[in-house]
Amino acid sequence: MTPLTTAPPYLIDEIALIDVLALFLSVGTVSILWNVLKKLFPDEVKDFQFFLTFIIVVVPFVMLVYFGLAVINYDAVATRSGWPEVLPFNGLLSPPLVGSAVFYIGQTVWLWWGWRKLRIAQ
Repeated sequence: MTPLTTAPPYLIDEIALIDVLALFLSVGTVSILWNVLKKLFPDEVKDFQFFLTFIIVVVPFVMLVYFGLAVINYDAVATRSGWPEVLPFNGLLSPPLVGSAVFYIGQTVWLWWGWRKLRIAQ
């Protein structure tokens, strides 16, 4: 099979849809889990150790599931289309890892902002 020089529009749409879906599912899942934990454990959520455990354990796990599935989907599309594959990553500065790190930092800052408001209201 000869490699494609330009990608068909439906493949680009599929990749963009899966990536945006992974982004929204990740944010939605983390926000739902955080709100459930706030309702179930109102006093413990204000504790720094609880918050730190949440952002070190839960957030990366959720991101790993959703973004991992998105990368696997991209790799499958790339294989079918003759594009270069993403997996395995070529080092710590590969675009999917850098994007995930930036998203993790953003989501952590967003959670910290809400957690700080909880602490101040205490």
